[in-house]
Amino acid sequence: MSSVESHQEQLSQSDPSPSPNSCSSFELIDMDAGSLYEPVSPHWFYCKIIDSKETWIPFNSEDSQQLEEAYGSGKDCNGRVVPTDGGRYDVHMGERMRYAVYWDELASEVRRCTWFYKGDKDNKYVPYSESFSQVLEETYMLAVTLDEWKKKLESPNREIIILHNPKLMVHYQPVAGSDEWGSTPTEQGRPRTVKRGVENISVDIHCGNVNDLFFYLLIYLFVYSFNC
Repeated sequence: MSSVESHQEQLSQSDPSPSPNSCSSFELIDMDAGSLYEPVSPHWFYCKIIDSKETWIPFNSEDSQQLEEAYGSGKDCNGRVVPTDGGRYDVHMGERMRYAVYWDELASEVRRCTWFYKGDKDNKYVPYSESFSQVLEETYMLAVTLDEWKKKLESPNREIIILHNPKLMVHYQPVAGSDEWGSTPTEQGRPRTVKRGVENISVDIHCGNVNDLFFYLLIYLFVYSFNC
């Protein structure tokens, strides 16, 4: 064997080629980054007017799960009606509206909520629209997967949302007069706080319809007293 052949054989033994089943370092890094992303868990809310102000109230866990199952069933969701609150309210999925069954009451808007914001003067978090929440989630997914942050988005009403990192996301309102010459809004003033997922906001969510027994007991007493 010549000296050249001997040297090539030593190189092949000391630096073997990667097997077809092995991953390159880039692929491993990419897999690790992508594994950090987990889809957000939605929760359903309805809107009530309290003290002349819109307030978003969460459905209890059981009703929210039923609404989510109806949403993801793959059937015709537009004409579907889901009873909630022990049958006291019906949610029309296509309309995204909640109607009282036994008495007259203004219908309330219903929303599948995943992203929220809250200002200094707000008592509770407000959910973004379903369509813009989807945009936020897709942007968040890319930021986590690629580990590229400081993502800036513009909402339909020209407000600015910046995803600095998973724990710091802010919402700036447009400055009055900032778009007189067609310019884009700037990040000025005190920002609102942005949160992803209902588990990251302070809100009371009941497990189920704990008041149903009392409701039906009242109906029974009313019917009984009326018949007497």
